[in-house]
Amino acid sequence: MSNQNQGFTSTVLKLRFMFHEFYKSNPDSIDIPNKVHTREFGIQSWDYHWYCPKRRGRDESGRNTTTGCGQSGKSFSNLKECPKCGSGDIQTTTWRRHVGYLNRDELIKDIVSIAPHSVYHSAAFYKIPVARHMDEKEWSGAELVFDIDADHLDLPCAKDHDAWRCNAEGCHKTGAGTHPENCPDCGGASFSTRKWVCGKCLAEAKKHTVKLFDEFIVNDFGFDPESIQLNYSGHRGYHVRIRDPRVYSLDSSGRIQVVHYIMGLGLNTEKVIVTQGNVNRVPDRVFPGWAGKMADAIIEFVRNIDSYNGPERWVKPLKKGKIAALDGLLRKPPILSKEAKDIGIKSWQEIAEKAAEFYGGEIDRPVTHDIHRVIRLIGSLNGKTGFLVNPLTRDALDDFDPFQDAIALNDGQMKVKFLYKSPGVPRFRIGDETYGPYYDESVELPTAAAAFVLCKGVAIIE
Repeated sequence: MSNQNQGFTSTVLKLRFMFHEFYKSNPDSIDIPNKVHTREFGIQSWDYHWYCPKRRGRDESGRNTTTGCGQSGKSFSNLKECPKCGSGDIQTTTWRRHVGYLNRDELIKDIVSIAPHSVYHSAAFYKIPVARHMDEKEWSGAELVFDIDADHLDLPCAKDHDAWRCNAEGCHKTGAGTHPENCPDCGGASFSTRKWVCGKCLAEAKKHTVKLFDEFIVNDFGFDPESIQLNYSGHRGYHVRIRDPRVYSLDSSGRIQVVHYIMGLGLNTEKVIVTQGNVNRVPDRVFPGWAGKMADAIIEFVRNIDSYNGPERWVKPLKKGKIAALDGLLRKPPILSKEAKDIGIKSWQEIAEKAAEFYGGEIDRPVTHDIHRVIRLIGSLNGKTGFLVNPLTRDALDDFDPFQDAIALNDGQMKVKFLYKSPGVPRFRIGDETYGPYYDESVELPTAAAAFVLCKGVAIIE
């Protein structure tokens, strides 16, 4: 075994031990979901389970052939071929699904024992959660859940800390931000990526979480804040769960309508933006729902119009009449000013439709409309960072600092070796200290910072 492979193995074993010690010392950190006996759990392990299927067939000459050996096992790396027979037709997974627990004690005992990389549970309730197929589980309802993830927000800070590497043999091209369609050096289309997270990412994710909670779930839908559960995901964002029996029976199509409303998709702006007398009007802010949001949505869109490069014919006159447009929209009640020249009622309706999409809540759509979705267990550790999946109240969310308040592994120091000369590891903050950048070097770090880079896969134990 190479020194680096041995380092990977030692790192995985160390992280699993650290997670075990945390759970052993903090079993009460786990938030047991209500009706736990009706939930399906998904357990992600630190190692890979591999299986080499044995297949029989015929070659081109008609002779019987056999590939694979039918054996299985575990590995700390993601194998590309069977370690027993060399077959490339190997199946690997880190997941164990269709797991069920009758009560709190069973759940905690298993988590302490196996100390998994990550723990998830279904938002749904099932009569038979351990059944292997979804149609056998007997779905009986699901919480309404939302995932706000910085990775889906297309943030400019990604170019400062995300990175890519071309996977083509012999090509060592790397770059910052999102990878191109094709490598500029060799033309290859396969890339390894490194997604990072920073304070700007999480501040933006928090802003969208606050908007979702305050403007849509509470104000528009009227849910009692006591029935809404918030948590930090332990990585790049936040989760919101509505635990109100009125939503449990919503099917996937009903949840898609909720998603479209929140994201401002498909609004009939011809009924919202109208002409009264000789004045083009937008509804007053006192109106409920999207009607009352429309003025602020257009204001936000107009303020950022200089960076909008759409092909619509109203773009140029709106950029020219930006100040006049904002002056009318900021009035009480708001109007669509005639001083913004060459923008008629049809154009304002198109602007309003585009503005609603920009203003709407940013959520991961499949998470909400999938009635079988699993979501992270609150109070568990996130194996991508070593951070705690923190429960939060709405008031606590305002001042919550993931890089300070989600630290769970913080005892002592550890020496780690960073793996890459290029693109290296960007600066990051843990607690009150900032670390990095690091390039192919060995460093002794406080355990919280060391656990973060080990979980991110950019370093190994020295």
